[in-house]
Amino acid sequence: MKKKKRLSMRSMAAVLLVFTLAGMALLSACSSGSNSPSNNTPSTGNTDQTDNNTASQTDNQTGNQTNEPAVEPEKQEEPTSISIMTQFYGEEPPGPDNVVIKEVEKRTNTKLTITWVSPNSYNEKVNVTLASGDMPDLTLIGDNFAQNVRTMVTQGAFWELGSYIKDYPNLNAYPKEAWENTKYQDGKIYAIPRVRGLDGGLASVRKDWLDKLNLPVPKTIDELYKVMQAFTNDDPDGNGKKDSVGLVGSIGADGLGLGSFAPILNAFQGANDGWKVDDSGKLVNMVTDKSTKDALAWLSKAYKEGLIHSDFATLKNTQAREAVMASKAGIAFEAVSAAWVMTEGIRTTNPAGDMLPLVSLTGPGGTPYVGKGVGFNGVFAIPKSVSEEKMKKILAFLDYGASEEGYELGAYGFKDVHFTKDGDFYVQTEQAKKDIVSTSAFGQIFTRYDQYAYAKAPNIPADYYNRNKSIVDEIGKVSVSNPSFGLYSETWTKYRNDFLKKITDLQVKIMLGTEPLDKWDAFTAELLADPNWNKSLEELNDAYHKKAGK
Repeated sequence: MKKKKRLSMRSMAAVLLVFTLAGMALLSACSSGSNSPSNNTPSTGNTDQTDNNTASQTDNQTGNQTNEPAVEPEKQEEPTSISIMTQFYGEEPPGPDNVVIKEVEKRTNTKLTITWVSPNSYNEKVNVTLASGDMPDLTLIGDNFAQNVRTMVTQGAFWELGSYIKDYPNLNAYPKEAWENTKYQDGKIYAIPRVRGLDGGLASVRKDWLDKLNLPVPKTIDELYKVMQAFTNDDPDGNGKKDSVGLVGSIGADGLGLGSFAPILNAFQGANDGWKVDDSGKLVNMVTDKSTKDALAWLSKAYKEGLIHSDFATLKNTQAREAVMASKAGIAFEAVSAAWVMTEGIRTTNPAGDMLPLVSLTGPGGTPYVGKGVGFNGVFAIPKSVSEEKMKKILAFLDYGASEEGYELGAYGFKDVHFTKDGDFYVQTEQAKKDIVSTSAFGQIFTRYDQYAYAKAPNIPADYYNRNKSIVDEIGKVSVSNPSFGLYSETWTKYRNDFLKKITDLQVKIMLGTEPLDKWDAFTAELLADPNWNKSLEELNDAYHKKAGK
């Protein structure tokens, strides 16, 4: 009996020892939690791995033996190395130890090597890089349809991405117009758009001058003309002098279009950049259509009557804006976002000044017109030298950047460190400037679609911003895309600039009155008889129907 009792006590001691060791292990595990990252440090996603390791250590310390298989700790996948070439805007680019870059790497499990290039030399750098054949894993290309890029696409140099995008919800949420405009005429996608707003607007008019002269907001070309007359002749600023003009604008520096005045042509034509698809499904250029001559007659008459700034042919865009801000002109063909920039300038001398963006203008055809943008500014291409597995990881990286969380981190950094929020607006802190955190840096890699991008402007007040948003909504209901965008014609590529320079040169001369309007008839007759013009249209139509799958 005594022997059995001693055995029982030994067993009890063993049990107590097990519980003692288990308790010590539990205390150790709890105290180790005090060394975990604070709530201010973003999670690395390794919580499950830490818990598994702790449980495994506890079992080993207590000597517990079970029939369950041992739980192996999860292994962190090796970071994906991604080399990137892109632009930066600012005095200097962020370095590899930049706080945002390090955090992006942590959250996306990547190791980034970024070549930052100034916009002033970017296109040249891209061309040299593409020609070398030694491309980064991800390259920002300014013109997706440049000849050298097209050649590389036909040679199979880039991944075709159309069949993969559906698996990346944030990229897939980009507007269909952005993806459509990225497509080549084979209907395939070879790059990811650096997405931008679609609806930028048409023109803005001095709303306070309209109110003073009891004029309605112009909705048609004829109504716009009457407003131009009143702004020129009826002393809208009330200073007793005839020192203002209805419309101010400038011509493109390259001479390949009418610049600020092109929307007038387009409103008459009902065509974005002069291109439209007619009722028969044919792609047409409206330069030879009667509507273009009607628009030139309108512009020529307005200039002769002094309703257009006399120096429009030599003005720069900044000078045109200055004329508006100095209350010397009341209408400017600018994006919605520029309306506040001009209003802010006006209000330095006239607190009641107000440039109101127009939704559209209805031409003689009776249909409201306003152009729609292409939805992106440059594209990111992935070379075929990258494996399919890595290509998918690069898409996942960009997909994170297109999420609300990813874009905010990349473009604005850490909340309350690099930015604060004021409604829809991010307010940058001094620390952000020190750390080189902005949309001008990593915000050139991570992009997210913003429907109201053109409603925003620096320092814009809430009431003005909300009005802009409602205007952008209305623009989106009627805006018209350019059906020729991205189409390729060998003949058009060769002769395009020559055609456009001749067209623009004569249009400006007709506006100024140095050439008669009838000269336009002879010119368009020559165009219609030009074999290169006709061949260009034929090739572009073939490309249009091929892209549309017809």
